[in-house]
Amino acid sequence: MPAAAGGKALTLEQAFTSTHMILGELQSPASLQMLSSVRDTGDTLTKWQQVNGLLVSATLRVLPQVGYSADGQGLQAYTMSFAECARTNSPEASGKLQELNTAKWRVLLEHAFGCEPAPPMTLAKARELAIDIVDAMQDPALLKQVDESRTGLASRLPEAERQHMVARALVSVQAEAVLRHGFEGHAGYAQAQVCLMEHAGDPVVTASIAAATSALYARAGIDLQAALQQAASSM
Repeated sequence: MPAAAGGKALTLEQAFTSTHMILGELQSPASLQMLSSVRDTGDTLTKWQQVNGLLVSATLRVLPQVGYSADGQGLQAYTMSFAECARTNSPEASGKLQELNTAKWRVLLEHAFGCEPAPPMTLAKARELAIDIVDAMQDPALLKQVDESRTGLASRLPEAERQHMVARALVSVQAEAVLRHGFEGHAGYAQAQVCLMEHAGDPVVTASIAAATSALYARAGIDLQAALQQAASSM
């Protein structure tokens, strides 16, 4: 099947097939070994980035087999089409897709963070958590850190290092926010993020955090979308 350049519609069969294939990639000996090594990593940001990097790499390897290009554009198109497929099919089919998605994260969390996914979060709870995260991202101390990344010695660092500085500060305040909701430590941070992903179709949950994140990176003089696309394309 030729790779799709843009917003190709994903059939329900392709959604199931691709998710099973991605799960198989994550359960391969090489992936499990990589995840086990992540478990010994010291900080939340590094663990979370490496786990997501592995998931993106596994997904990119599968995309051409369901008609998408194995790059950032294909990944974005696939992700959007998958969400649309889950939203527009029967509750039974959507539930099975969600179960498969949870299975992916069970592998990732168990082997990298030593935990299971948290119980499903209601939409009301997810919105409450998202709002608290957005509020934390407006903290004056965080904004000062971001502003300082554009001045002095920090301004002379390569952009990749400045991105890491901003990301570390961002994860720190997010970890404090999710802790107030009972999600503690590295594992709790990861569990909270997965719970929010289950409500990715809700604008309060997704768009508010995305907008606040993009605003912070823009404040640091970093084009977040370009950075994400470059990262996906390099995997």
